[in-house]
Amino acid sequence: MKFTLTRAHLYWWPVKVAIPHPDKDKAGEQLEMTFKMQFEALPREDAERIAEDMKRDPETAANADIRRVARDWDEVVDAEGKAIPFSTEALDELMQISWYRMAVYRAWGASLIGDAARLGN
Repeated sequence: MKFTLTRAHLYWWPVKVAIPHPDKDKAGEQLEMTFKMQFEALPREDAERIAEDMKRDPETAANADIRRVARDWDEVVDAEGKAIPFSTEALDELMQISWYRMAVYRAWGASLIGDAARLGN
């Protein structure tokens, strides 16, 4: 693939969510699910601002920044299996639940450093 310079850098990343299992017979176990989220890469100035904001107020900064970088999702459905369209309102609702919020933060963070950096290569 040739290097393509674009104004907006959008990319998809898997979000792996582990939630407490809803079945009584599986109490204490976790149910693992995955969906895909599309993120937008930030310019250097925005990334530096985020770093400063995170030092002052990590939770508020992270929520605002996810709203800034999250652009779409795929494989997110309701209880009947119907696709839930992406919107900032739907994202805000998702981010109210801790295990979803932490999964999105982890996915975004992993997308910024990549596996090679995490593994020390």
